[in-house]
Amino acid sequence: MQAKEKRKIGAKAVMAIILLLAIIAVAVTVGLAVKPKESSFDYNFEKSVACGIDVSEHNAQIDWKRVSSNIDFAFIRVAYRGYGSGNIVEDSLAKKNFKSANRAKIPVGAYFYSQAITEEEAREEAEFAIRFIRHYDVELPVVIDFEYAFDENGEHTGRLNDADNSREENARIINAFCDSVKKAGYTPGIYASSSVFEDRIDYKLLDKSAVIWVADYSSDVSRDIGYDIWQYSRTGECDGVDSSAVDLNYWYSKRQ
Repeated sequence: MQAKEKRKIGAKAVMAIILLLAIIAVAVTVGLAVKPKESSFDYNFEKSVACGIDVSEHNAQIDWKRVSSNIDFAFIRVAYRGYGSGNIVEDSLAKKNFKSANRAKIPVGAYFYSQAITEEEAREEAEFAIRFIRHYDVELPVVIDFEYAFDENGEHTGRLNDADNSREENARIINAFCDSVKKAGYTPGIYASSSVFEDRIDYKLLDKSAVIWVADYSSDVSRDIGYDIWQYSRTGECDGVDSSAVDLNYWYSKRQ
């Protein structure tokens, strides 16, 4: 009877150890999953996850009053640098979009579609954006949109691609934009796809105070990148935006 009881106790102990190891394995796996990072930018959206859009002239006319009942924030394009010419061009609907979004009391940020291949060009882009937004109420970050352009065959093209800068050089270019934004009293942000963040930018060298905004249209962010904002769709819909598709985003703020 005592021997049987000892065997029962021993079996229970083994099962408890196996269960504990399984729990630890799950915890480690969850711990390694890509998660939103805790942003240094503190905006209280008063909800667990804020939802927003980003727009440009490509989204045509927008009824911001209707939009305000459907979103928590918006990023509006100020301007872009041509990937062929290298010239800076103001977004044709930027003034109207900022003015109308402010009137609708939507928290807004700004972004500049960059093709900067030097730190000097990045500072030029930041200064353009700063001069522009001073006429409006911009509570959210001023973002450098760092993208490699595509041609009609889906191949990378344009001056940023042709420059073939290293990951370290790209990080310095982005940081030059962020530094100018900070000096002007705004919070900087960095937008790129998850693949560009990982393959084209030395992520570890980026300004730690910058809000990270990642585009990834998988079921989750597929690369090991800490982020604040996740652009999860480029084919979404939003009442008040008349274009066939609009970019949709989740924001995980420090308070949340």
